[in-house]
Amino acid sequence: MDGPVAERAKQEPFHVVTPLLESWALSQVAGMPIFLKCENVQPSGSFKIRGIGHFCQEMAKKGCRHLVCSSGGNAGIAAAYAARKLGIPATVVLPESTSLQVVQRLQGEGAEVQLSGKVWDEANLRAQELAKRDGWVNVSPFDHPLIWKGHASLVQELKA
Repeated sequence: MDGPVAERAKQEPFHVVTPLLESWALSQVAGMPIFLKCENVQPSGSFKIRGIGHFCQEMAKKGCRHLVCSSGGNAGIAAAYAARKLGIPATVVLPESTSLQVVQRLQGEGAEVQLSGKVWDEANLRAQELAKRDGWVNVSPFDHPLIWKGHASLVQELKA
């Protein structure tokens, strides 16, 4: 694949290296050093950008033209963020009970938001249906080897 989407997909990962800080209070309770990896400072607000960002970049390299993700919040935000960075559209399907704050955050990232079903399983079925469209790719919120590989960057940071 050639063009601007392919170039953006080849760039650095979308996540940032996050601080690892010792929690004095938790260390006192546990009787041993406890460290916290501050994933809340990721551009999307959670660790999900590590795996989902990697997955989306790889799918863009293969010609994906639209990302679709079912989510309760964080996975969808990561997918929408990655889609915006890649310059491709995203649709995030959420349960009808999702808060207005999450919907607005997704829309702020440029995603189309669909509310479908009472629970995530029902939203996920809708996302899988949408992903059957030509050029659309389903972004699992958690279950794909490329997502796991992206999440492994956290372990690599801990090792370093």
